[in-house]
Amino acid sequence: MELNTTGSQKILQLEAQLKTATDQQTRIDLLHEIAWVVHLSDPVKGLRYAEQAYELSSRGDLPYLTGLAGSLRSLIAFNTDTGDYSQALSQSLQALEILEKIPDEKIETRRIKIDVLGVVSWTYRCLGDYAVSAEYAMKGLKIAKTIGERQYESGPLNILSVIYAESNDLSAALEVGQKFVQYCHEDGNIRGESIGLNNMAMTYLELGNGEQALATCQQSLRLAQENGIEGVIITALSTLGEIYLGIENLVSAEEYLLQALKMAHDKKARPDELQCLINLGKVYQYQQNNQDALSTLQKGLSLSQTANDRRSQFQCHQLLSEVYERQGDLVKALHHFKQYHLVKEEVFNETADHKLKNLRISHEVETLKKESEIHRLKNVELQAALEQVKQLSGLLPICANCKKIRDDTGYWQDVAVYIRDHSEAEFSHGICPDCMEELYPEIAQKRRNKDAN
Repeated sequence: MELNTTGSQKILQLEAQLKTATDQQTRIDLLHEIAWVVHLSDPVKGLRYAEQAYELSSRGDLPYLTGLAGSLRSLIAFNTDTGDYSQALSQSLQALEILEKIPDEKIETRRIKIDVLGVVSWTYRCLGDYAVSAEYAMKGLKIAKTIGERQYESGPLNILSVIYAESNDLSAALEVGQKFVQYCHEDGNIRGESIGLNNMAMTYLELGNGEQALATCQQSLRLAQENGIEGVIITALSTLGEIYLGIENLVSAEEYLLQALKMAHDKKARPDELQCLINLGKVYQYQQNNQDALSTLQKGLSLSQTANDRRSQFQCHQLLSEVYERQGDLVKALHHFKQYHLVKEEVFNETADHKLKNLRISHEVETLKKESEIHRLKNVELQAALEQVKQLSGLLPICANCKKIRDDTGYWQDVAVYIRDHSEAEFSHGICPDCMEELYPEIAQKRRNKDAN
């Protein structure tokens, strides 16, 4: 179980509220909120609550859209984590359609939208469509900035760091990843910090810094183990195996990968299981153990095809092609080589890569513009406030009889004119009761008679 004490207390509180809730919408909101809180620590329980929320939200002529969106975020996450990407994609498209119909005046609605955009983005990442994945992550990040709660920026930042790393924009991946880890550490989000460190370790490995990669991944694993975060433990063990493979320590690589593979298989963590199989295939390939390499990679290919994980598919085809070529089976080597290029072209084509880079640049420019405008407006407002304070502060020379005010040039101005010129105040004129008696006694008498009647 990977839920901390605070998370457990929150679930208990939500479940207690659920028992006493009588209003249908309140029950639905509690169901999909519990599902989202527990979907990582107890996926089966999360799935059960999400399905209940979805079923209740669908009843009647007018479905409860917020309930549908809230339940779909957990359902998409569950299907992505178990490798059912086709179902996750179908639910993602449904969720996006629902989001278009929900007004986002309420901050709770915007939080759900951020979560939904995050799981949709991750689904497209798993399917290898990095440009679309980045687009939805940036939309989520944009909404997160409007609600002023930094923890909601963490999810989109983590996804973007992974997308940049896997599309070989390593400097951007490291920059965004470091920001994500910093936010998680400052907010006490241990699970997020552990995940971010794991992702940064892979980026360091790609940059050729094996020592830094190993230290960062060990820190990730230590955090996960100390806090019982099983899902991240599996991922970190797998990453350690991949790092040892990268620095050519094949014995340690095989040890960690086999350990991670067993845990992933037992927990039905299909994406981690698939990554372990691919990296074990590489280990056996480097050891020139062709039989185990082929067996392992065939399992990986079958699993990736079932999950429609195109990114893993082209990796398996590439490795199988190399192993068959070493064996001298050129027919099978050519078959897998062709499949490798065919699938890879679908994932990393020039148009998608160009769109991804443009999206990132546009996002960075927009962010800089907004920060610059906020800074400018703050300076303008501050200057205006200082000017106003300066204009109407200090001692004002005023005539004891006519009440005119003497300005800095020595000119005597009517008090109304002076205040109008030195502030944003405007005057409208009338006559007070005392002056009405003095100047227009007849009119004043008529008003008194009228009021008496």
